Amino acid sequence: MRVENIYFALTEAFNREAQTVALASGQAVVFYRIAIMSKDGDWVIRESPEACERVLRELERRGARYRIGAPLDVRWLAGGWSSHFEFFDASQRRVRCDFVSRPPRVPPASLVALFEGARDRALVAVDPESLILMKRTQRAKDYAVIGELATLLSPEREIELTTDPDRVLALAPAVGAASRRPAVQAAWSGAGRRVVVTRLAEEADDLQQQDAARLAMYEEAARSYIEACRAGALTDLPLRDAHARLCEAAERSLPTHVAQESRRADVE
Repeated sequence: MRVENIYFALTEAFNREAQTVALASGQAVVFYRIAIMSKDGDWVIRESPEACERVLRELERRGARYRIGAPLDVRWLAGGWSSHFEFFDASQRRVRCDFVSRPPRVPPASLVALFEGARDRALVAVDPESLILMKRTQRAKDYAVIGELATLLSPEREIELTTDPDRVLALAPAVGAASRRPAVQAAWSGAGRRVVVTRLAEEADDLQQQDAARLAMYEEAARSYIEACRAGALTDLPLRDAHARLCEAAERSLPTHVAQESRRADVE
C-alpha cells in the first residue's frame, strides 16, 4: 500500500489558493529522489503577510502548535529567522513543520525565480543549486547529499559545487580550465586524487565553520526571547493565541535583523 508523504500533501495544501511555499531541505531531497524519506518538513515561504496567513490557517486547521522559534511574520522572516510548528496527524505521527523566507547562502534573485517559475504548480521544491547552498551546513552528512544533488546540474555547475572528488577529476579536463575552485584547479593541473580530496575537505571545513558562526549569532540574539517564550509557556497555547503572544515577545526582545547577516546573504 502506498503511504502518503504528509509533507508533500501539506505543500499542496499550502499552495491551494496561491503559490505560497516550496519544499526545502530533506523533503526537497526526497522530491528529487535522492533520498526515500526525511522525518521533518522544511519550506521556503513567500515573504508576504498573505502567505503567512495561508500557512497559519492550514496549520490551525490541523491542530498545530508553535515550537520555539520566531513568529511566522514577515518582520522576522525578512531577517533570516525561522518559524517552527508541530502537530499529530490522524495516525498519531508527529509532523514537524519549519519555515524560512530567506534561507542562508541563497541569493535573493534565486528566491524570486523560485516563485516566479513555479506558477500554478502545487507541489514544488527549491531548485537543486539553491538546495545545495542551503545544505552547506555544519552537518557532515549534508556534504554527501550535495554530491548527489550536483549530478542534477550541468557539468559546468556540477564541477563548481560537487563534493565528490571522482566527479571533480572526471569533469576537470572538459570544463575545469576556467574554475577558481581550489579542488578543480588541482584536478586541472594534474595533481593526484589525494590532493583533490584534501582541497574538498578544507573547503567543507570552511563552510561548516561559517555556518557555525552564523548560527551562533542567531542564538545569541535570540537568548532573551527564548527565555521569555519558555517562561510564558507560549508553545502550549492554541496556535492563534501563541502567535499573538510570540509577536508581542518578539517585538520586545527579538531583533528583526541580525548583524551582518543580510550583507553576507547578498554576497554569497
